[in-house]
Amino acid sequence: MIVCVEGINGSGKTTLANVLVGMWPSGYAQAIDPVQHTVFGDTIRTAIMAATGLAADAETLAFASARLHTAGILAGNRCPPAQHLVVLERWAGAVVAYGTVAGASPFLLRALEGSLTGAMPVDVTMLVDVPGDVAEERLIRLGGRNRFETLGPGYLERVRRQYLAWASIQQVPVINGQQGMAAVVEQAAGLIEARAAATGDVPQADAQESA
Repeated sequence: MIVCVEGINGSGKTTLANVLVGMWPSGYAQAIDPVQHTVFGDTIRTAIMAATGLAADAETLAFASARLHTAGILAGNRCPPAQHLVVLERWAGAVVAYGTVAGASPFLLRALEGSLTGAMPVDVTMLVDVPGDVAEERLIRLGGRNRFETLGPGYLERVRRQYLAWASIQQVPVINGQQGMAAVVEQAAGLIEARAAATGDVPQADAQESA
């Protein structure tokens, strides 16, 4: 099963992804940042972070290419079995939200969203939502911020609003990221369990508990 956790920087998506993976037996689950999952993707990300004056379309296309390369790698490995879990930290929603705020062409964004969706169908997508100022405070506490994370709460809030607009159009469930992590995890796990029940795929963690 492939699950995607979307959200702005500082929303808590990485923490949630790691907790979800920890709920599965060792070896049956993994969390992936699809931009940094391959040497190609990591090289692209490093170049983007170091670049100045990069055109919005070029930046957006570069991030999408890193994700598409990861999709190809996973497809080559026949993706995960139904009872295994792969948690992606952002996928098509990030391209749309961040690309829109950057000023990328709407035509390009629609094409990239379609390409990403077609390259690797995601079973469950969720958006962890926090206001920009809350995300900013978290990022300051964490330290080691990249250039996108130093653009301030106003920038993060603009991306957040684009994420919410995208989630509304795509009917993606939105989880309040200002709750305690236990509540966030409970809602995320509920979405995964509901999908598993609807498709008849029993997550490995549940299967072992009932054995």
